[in-house]
Amino acid sequence: MASDIILTNSSNVQCIVMLGFFGGLIAGALGLGGGVIFNPMLLMLGLPPLVSSASGLFLVTFSKVATSVIYLVNG
Repeated sequence: MASDIILTNSSNVQCIVMLGFFGGLIAGALGLGGGVIFNPMLLMLGLPPLVSSASGLFLVTFSKVATSVIYLVNG
């Protein structure tokens, strides 16, 4: 079982971009942890559960840092 997403398909690239944009938008708007949205979507793309979980945690790290910076800037 491969643990990579093949990016030569334009449909895979479009799905990943849409996942990033709308997943981040929904997670930010609803105050959800990004893993609630990103992990099932990565599993749907065919990634194994361990890779999906690690990738979801990596993505959430960036959203938490961005949220903290915005909070500090706005007081």
